[in-house]
Amino acid sequence: MTTHHEPSAVNLAHRLKEVERDLARAEKNNPEHVHALTEEKKKLEAMLAQR
Repeated sequence: MTTHHEPSAVNLAHRLKEVERDLARAEKNNPEHVHALTEEKKKLEAMLAQR
């Protein structure tokens, strides 16, 4: 049996910080990654808001 594991709020917050850091770097060095990182940031923020 496989169970779906929801990430903890701490893990989500940690990942959000990583994405924000990567996004700041991408805006300067990898503009092609900005859209994907922005979408991931929105997703993480929404997941945290539901907790």
